[in-house]
Amino acid sequence: MDWDQLATLAQLVTGAATLGVAVLLVSQLRQQHRDSEREVLYTANRDLQDVIGRTLDGHFGPIWHRGAADFDSLNPEEQTQFRRWCEMAMTTQGVNFRAGHEGLDRGIASRAKAQAVGAMTQWPGVATYYERYGRSHTYDPNLRALLDSVFCETQDRDVDMSWHWGVKETAS
Repeated sequence: MDWDQLATLAQLVTGAATLGVAVLLVSQLRQQHRDSEREVLYTANRDLQDVIGRTLDGHFGPIWHRGAADFDSLNPEEQTQFRRWCEMAMTTQGVNFRAGHEGLDRGIASRAKAQAVGAMTQWPGVATYYERYGRSHTYDPNLRALLDSVFCETQDRDVDMSWHWGVKETAS
């Protein structure tokens, strides 16, 4: 075997080794991506559990239960507390929605829709919050459209678009 043949063989071996390293790196990157997605889900779920856990608090629990049944039954201080709770819950939901974690569990086509249908059906005060305040801080147009459709489905009417950050605009 002369030097040219040996150099060609060395280049082939080097190329095969380089390809093997590239395949290994791609598989490692895929694993890291799956791990980071799982971590985002775990963090979002933990945050949501923390938000939900506040409803068990001796002070806030009764406020939440009254507000969930009828937002207008709360005094201004209680409405502020209830609004903050709803905002935290919707922010967590929005993060999950934007991260693309729709339908990752039990074959549900849309986790956000299933959660919103449950919330707005069981707790009309949450629907009132969404219409008056929540829609204003739902910046993702796809999530807003989904939540608007759930509002319409569960409340048997369209969202009153004249509410912005809790203030009902009137025609001048």
